[in-house]
Amino acid sequence: MKLPLMLTLLRREMRGSGARVLFFVACLAVGVAAVVAVAGLADSIQGAMQREARPMLASDVRVTARRPFPDRLADAPDHLISEQAQLQIFATMVSAAPQPGASAPPASIFVELKAVEGNYPFYGELSLDPPTDALLDLLTDESVVVEPSLLTRLDLGRGDTLLIGGKRFTISGEVLGEPDRVEASLAPGPRVFLTQAGLERSGLAESNGRMTWKALYKTPDAQAASELAAWMEQQESLAAWTRVETWTEGNPGIQRALSQAETFLGLVALLSLLVGGAGVAQVIRAWLARRFDAVATYRCLGLTPTEVGRVFLAQTALLGLMGSLVGSVVGTLCLLAVPLLLGDLLPPGTVTPWQPLAVLQGTLLGTGIALVFAWAPLRQARSVPPIRVLRRTVEPLPLSLGQQVGGGLLFIAALVFISVVQAGDPMAGLLFSGVVAAVILVLALTTGRLSRWLGRLGEDRDSWVLRHALRSLGRPGAGTLSAMVALALGVVVVQGTWLLQHRVTSQLGDAFPETAPSAFLMDVQPNQWEGVQQLLTKADSERVQSVPMIMGRLSAIDATTAETLVQGLPDDQRWAYTREQRLGVRPEVPPHNDVLEGVFASIDGVDEVSLERSYAERLGVGVGSTVTFDVQGVQVPLYVSSLREVHWESMEMNFFLLVEPGVLDDAPHSRLVTFQVDEDREDALQDELAVTFPNITLISVRSFRDQAKEILGRLGLAIRALGGFTAVAGVVILLASVGATTQQRARQVALLKTLGVTRGAAAGMLAVEYALIGLVAALVGTLGANALAWGVQTQLMRLDFELVPMATLLTVVLCAVGTAVAGVAGNARALKVRPQAVLRG
Repeated sequence: MKLPLMLTLLRREMRGSGARVLFFVACLAVGVAAVVAVAGLADSIQGAMQREARPMLASDVRVTARRPFPDRLADAPDHLISEQAQLQIFATMVSAAPQPGASAPPASIFVELKAVEGNYPFYGELSLDPPTDALLDLLTDESVVVEPSLLTRLDLGRGDTLLIGGKRFTISGEVLGEPDRVEASLAPGPRVFLTQAGLERSGLAESNGRMTWKALYKTPDAQAASELAAWMEQQESLAAWTRVETWTEGNPGIQRALSQAETFLGLVALLSLLVGGAGVAQVIRAWLARRFDAVATYRCLGLTPTEVGRVFLAQTALLGLMGSLVGSVVGTLCLLAVPLLLGDLLPPGTVTPWQPLAVLQGTLLGTGIALVFAWAPLRQARSVPPIRVLRRTVEPLPLSLGQQVGGGLLFIAALVFISVVQAGDPMAGLLFSGVVAAVILVLALTTGRLSRWLGRLGEDRDSWVLRHALRSLGRPGAGTLSAMVALALGVVVVQGTWLLQHRVTSQLGDAFPETAPSAFLMDVQPNQWEGVQQLLTKADSERVQSVPMIMGRLSAIDATTAETLVQGLPDDQRWAYTREQRLGVRPEVPPHNDVLEGVFASIDGVDEVSLERSYAERLGVGVGSTVTFDVQGVQVPLYVSSLREVHWESMEMNFFLLVEPGVLDDAPHSRLVTFQVDEDREDALQDELAVTFPNITLISVRSFRDQAKEILGRLGLAIRALGGFTAVAGVVILLASVGATTQQRARQVALLKTLGVTRGAAAGMLAVEYALIGLVAALVGTLGANALAWGVQTQLMRLDFELVPMATLLTVVLCAVGTAVAGVAGNARALKVRPQAVLRG
């Protein structure tokens, strides 16, 4: 067939197909919009990280540790280093200086100290007020630079005095912006910059248990940065307990988290696109059913089946492209709303709405899925015989077994390929495609059986409206099965994500029962405990609990050193071996811990320790093992006598390691204190502690709980908005199935009218039928959503499953009512048709 003829036929086929084109485009646009939005968000963040790679590290190479760097670090090859700097970062309390004659202690605030040595930062802009070229121009051993929020909270100004560790520091300036702002956004409070000597003067430099050390290096070029990082990773004394990052690889932790989030959200978006593809198949099937006469005419005019297939294939591809482009536009617009949904979880300017690669990805996926789902209807169009011109009752030849098998294999191959591409990970793509296929099969079988059962149930109904509505669910060619499956998938995604977020949020609420502490005190020294008790009593604190705590670092398990055990482990698995751990001293296991194996403090003459179950699994130890800890340079071997399940949600005083009394009595220790205090007295207590005991840090549980709830709420809203694309796709498919059967519905309504049925009664019958469709889809979908939530909560999050009956009931009612409204509205045209016009054809 020549191109001009194909274009002519294509133009004629497109003429008069406005409604079907609209449904076709809508089905695809919904899914493509989700794909483009997710891909665009991921590309935006990746692009921002690449642009800001050096500023995010403030250097070419950054080494992070939870203990002081050894002298070995100074042996790094000089020719690879142009400049170097060091940072010490930890959280503590600071306060304003007391005013003469004031009766109340000055206000205090929880901050993050950042002690600087060297020309920090090497890259990026550290915005300062007053403006200066270097941070050290504003810093001395007795002055600090602070974030503006600290001045607001403490009602201070430039030149005023700030107490850090009980020592006076003058506020010499403000820091308005930092290059490593991703870390700053996760800080527990405003940042306060001071010199290393200033930190020493404050007396807080020995707070090693909460300190983070960073070494920053500027290198001559990228090659030198890679060589320096490789050299450090080859030093056993460094590699075992440090994390080395270069600007060329970015932040591995952030990269890994971003990749996981992109995979999850991308697959949810793909689910929307697959649901839209099912709608495309339905629209094409209904459209071609009306074009069989035209196909037979084409065959009589000399077109071969292949040429007929090419015409409709070209039209499908064109409509697929149109739908994908519309979806790309909608997805791009959605990116504009991302900052509104996520708030300050992302730095300003991170999201760039126009993402060409995301648009290209969405367009190719949308067009490809349209062609895959159109394969079976297009094959049927090729088999329309020319004789249909004379005998309109002649139907196309059914697909042969080989063609059906070939179509199924094509769909499976396409699903696996697209899933792998969208996930970016072969295993995740294979797992997702397998789960999707299984879920669709289960939904199809469940909804199909329910439809047939309801159809048989309608045989004995006295009400003709209910009888006809029930019988219509299982009639041949009803087209309701795909709509039910699509709607059920939408319910699974939307309600499932809501249930997960609701459980985690309620867990935060459950974690703060009447008996839970409202605040913690850290670094309470033995000689300070009596004075702290007096302050707590003065503040009317309740449920005060205190446990001695010793800081120690794992040095060996049985006869194997920790440095040997961590070799080859990724950074996110090293912490159990390398981080300084808190060893709590208790005579017995507390009631909010469950002993799973062994007995604690039961063997005379043996120094025993009880390990938390997951921590023991990370170390690969069990009852009978010996773990040795380095406590202030002293090697302390401890026999593992029991394993515990810790109920962290209790918010009580919990430890990974519990040591029996008498083992570490001579070791330097501090106390961890928990208590309850009224919210209106907490700030006053914090202010008094900051002045009387400046080394003690008060951590408010309320503020962290509220912050976590806010973050979870925003992320949950964003995920539900994405899951909403699947629900919208299900509604579009429902409307498509309604449009596909409009002619059939018009004839059915006309026959009912000739039997005396009014238009209102016919509309009632349709409303009941579509309400039943929504009811079945909602019932199956809510069961799937609860099963999904149960699996994630109990198996992955290790939380008790919580059934939310009202949410389930509300979902069922809304889905049934919404489907009924959509069904009647979609058939409004059929209800208006006069019986005479339909019966005469």
